[in-house]
Amino acid sequence: MSFDLSEFLTEGLIDSINNGLIPSDLATVYAGNYLVKSLITQTQVTQVSDAITAYKATQASANQTAADQAQ
Repeated sequence: MSFDLSEFLTEGLIDSINNGLIPSDLATVYAGNYLVKSLITQTQVTQVSDAITAYKATQASANQTAADQAQ
């Protein structure tokens, strides 16, 4: 069994986003830096970007639900 650094970095970023451990803007910077250093691929950057979009949509929905319940 071999260790896949690019998969580890990608999954780490996605998990960190989903768990609210790092802001999405910082995750974007990390992904860009990893791409420039050839540690991850453009496809993996897209996966991180998609995860950020999904996280933001979930947060917006949760905020709207909370606002609706407060009324």
